[in-house]
Amino acid sequence: MLKDNEGMTIAISALDKRLLANGIAGWRCANADIDTAISTANWGAIEGAQHDRFMHANTIALIFHKYTDTTPEQGAHL
Repeated sequence: MLKDNEGMTIAISALDKRLLANGIAGWRCANADIDTAISTANWGAIEGAQHDRFMHANTIALIFHKYTDTTPEQGAHL
């Protein structure tokens, strides 16, 4: 188990590195877009930005899931 300030290293493919970088950048951008949309009470923009953030978060999760070992105790499907 990782302790505070400990890093984690995962060897991933070049394509997945690019996808991960794009996913993280997109997630951050979507968060900023949500803040902007909230400040202007633009409900359509809030919904769109939440969808974008959701999609980027799923991309990030899929990449990490692809490269990590899981056991049934951790909720992995058999």
